[in-house]
Amino acid sequence: MRILIALLASLMMLAGPAAIAQVTVSYAMDTPTFTLAHEDTDKYETLDTCYLNVSYQFKYRNSEKDDSLSFDDIMDLQMGRYYNAFFSRDLRALDTQNTKELKSTMQFSTIPENYVGFDLLFNHKDSLTTVTNRLPYTSQVIEYSELSESPEWTYIPDEIATVMDYHCHVATCNYGGRNWKVYYTNDIPVPYGPWKLNGVKGLVLKAEDSENNFIFEAVGLTQKPQPIIRYDWSRKKMKKEDWKKFEQEMYKNAGAFVRNTGARILIMDNSEQGFHRLNEDWSQYYNPLER
Repeated sequence: MRILIALLASLMMLAGPAAIAQVTVSYAMDTPTFTLAHEDTDKYETLDTCYLNVSYQFKYRNSEKDDSLSFDDIMDLQMGRYYNAFFSRDLRALDTQNTKELKSTMQFSTIPENYVGFDLLFNHKDSLTTVTNRLPYTSQVIEYSELSESPEWTYIPDEIATVMDYHCHVATCNYGGRNWKVYYTNDIPVPYGPWKLNGVKGLVLKAEDSENNFIFEAVGLTQKPQPIIRYDWSRKKMKKEDWKKFEQEMYKNAGAFVRNTGARILIMDNSEQGFHRLNEDWSQYYNPLER
């Protein structure tokens, strides 16, 4: 379990062309792990209004041996006339809470390690998907865009299921280097689903990969209008392939990456001092949705 132990008033600057101010924070934790830093939510642009919002429980692996998929988050899919958005609902709520707390008390809550740090914005007009990725221990944000190409689906007519009391049919695809199986309902005839799993004949209510790494399952659905927004963050743009290489290297050399952010990580132990500094040789478990 992570514990925030200090918030320093001093600011440091990240090196590089996208340098930004970063609050220096010290953390203590039982085992080393990545965690996200706070992002300010005061400034944003309203792009659209959603007509349907689906909340999915996203379960995924904490480690290679974690067959129970112990990490989970709640992610919202907002569907609008001009845009769709997909993001961690709880992360967005905690960012909003922390933005208020920092202004009034200079205190904030640490972000749980299971909260997902990416979000997607689908532009229906130009068929473009913009993916935003937040880097651990820093407020720096990396962004890439790609054409919104749906997977090639194979329909399984003899297989049916029930999700959230909706009668569902089954389809499969290979996308992003993984085999996916989805459960969609014709009762809600929109061709969307969680993450990038779009293009089937109805709303996807459940999706799972064949290797038991990830499960998205709908847990809530509302037609209450909500704004679809884009936060005014400083974003560094990359090509998708460059981001994938950068992300893999970041996980492989996690200790060195954390050192370069300026964060101070203390690992609790049974020594007389009670802790030791993070080993720079540490690597973080890497298991991306898209290989």
